[in-house]
Amino acid sequence: MKDSTLTQKRQRVQTGAQTREGLDTLTRGGVALMGGVSALIALWAATCFIGGLISAGGPVELAYSWFKAIAGL
Repeated sequence: MKDSTLTQKRQRVQTGAQTREGLDTLTRGGVALMGGVSALIALWAATCFIGGLISAGGPVELAYSWFKAIAGL
């Protein structure tokens, strides 16, 4: 009777280890996905900023236009 109890406990521990490995894999995948999406958003923001600089005629003109837009002039 004691042998069967030990065997059952060993099976539960192995199942728990497999579940943790699966969760670790999902966690790594989720972190990689979030990092990739964040990198894409950062690239998009940088591209928009550079486009704004080019269309405004430089950083001084961009800042002037921004303040003008905020003030409602």
